Amino acid sequence: MVMDFVPNHSSDQHEWFKKSETKEGNYTDYYVWADAKGMDKQNSPIPPNNWVSDYGGTAWAWSEQRHQFYYHQFLKEQPDLNYRNDHVKEEMKEVLRLWLEKGVDGFRVNALKYLVEENDLSLDEPMSSNNPGELNHTFTTNHPETFQVLEEWHELVNQYHDKLLMVEVYSEVQDVMKYYGNDSVPLADFPFNVFMLENLTNRSLLSGYSLKDTISLWLNHMPKGKWPNWVLGNHDIGRVASRLGKDLVDALNMVLLLLPGTPITYYGEEIGMENTDISWEDTKDPEGCRWGKEFYKEHSRDPERTPMQWNDGPSAGFTSGNSTWLPINPNYTEINVAAQRNAKQSNLKLYHDLTELRQEETFTKGVLSFPTYDEDTLVS
Repeated sequence: MVMDFVPNHSSDQHEWFKKSETKEGNYTDYYVWADAKGMDKQNSPIPPNNWVSDYGGTAWAWSEQRHQFYYHQFLKEQPDLNYRNDHVKEEMKEVLRLWLEKGVDGFRVNALKYLVEENDLSLDEPMSSNNPGELNHTFTTNHPETFQVLEEWHELVNQYHDKLLMVEVYSEVQDVMKYYGNDSVPLADFPFNVFMLENLTNRSLLSGYSLKDTISLWLNHMPKGKWPNWVLGNHDIGRVASRLGKDLVDALNMVLLLLPGTPITYYGEEIGMENTDISWEDTKDPEGCRWGKEFYKEHSRDPERTPMQWNDGPSAGFTSGNSTWLPINPNYTEINVAAQRNAKQSNLKLYHDLTELRQEETFTKGVLSFPTYDEDTLVS
């Protein structure tokens, strides 16, 4: 069991934030607080800089109680923790220790590149030279102190036997590779390889050339002696069957499971689950909600987050409750684990066969090469 660890922020309802907002003792600086730059013509406080949230708009929210801004890389209900506060660093180590003592096998660290920001909050981020109108997030991502915190977490996790430390970082490949660390300062066992997600977003982008280039991108940049990994789907991108095609589910699972390294499968991809059409009324994803009824379908991630389809019974066997957080895909009566287990051939049966095949010496010790590839073919 690998736990999802979200260390960047807490809820604004957390007791730490409540105490920080009232400047109670050590909690005063548990979060990133800043004075207003001044007042605008409407006599409203002006944020200290131009930093933007991942969801759009300013990354600063005003606290009427404290009369300061607090920083939030994500929603305003998710204030960022201050990792220059030693108490915060120790609190988060205690979170890791708690689960390690319970016997978890490791952690997937969420959104790690945002962990630490520039200390000088008066600095505005420069405009991007590659994307006019967008900021170059120089001061809010991949900060050197983030790697120092990760080093401490690695040392802690390494005190326990055979534990895994993975990190999620969406960034340029050169920056992502830094999260491996080096021989003298090892960091994560591996950063998630998100480039199949980023480079293969729809069928038109998938070819023998693009698949070969995406695989090579990771292997060519990975530090010597480090371990690769492969990811085809997650909770932030449409399901493989929907974005790349139902007819390619088996082929892409073959790629995922037979490449050297660790394959990471998003639940349901082993049975070819598809995106679910979600009505505006049932939409839960904040990213979809903020775009409103007219545009939510272009931005919501709810379609790929619906319940696992275990069988053709009530609620697809996911729960005995009367309802689910998100609607279940109507195709659950045909696409489900039980049906595929009993079928003569199925996505699930092939997936199971591949997990056994990858144990063969050819795949555990063989050398990867690409003797033939073109628009429609990739042979490795």
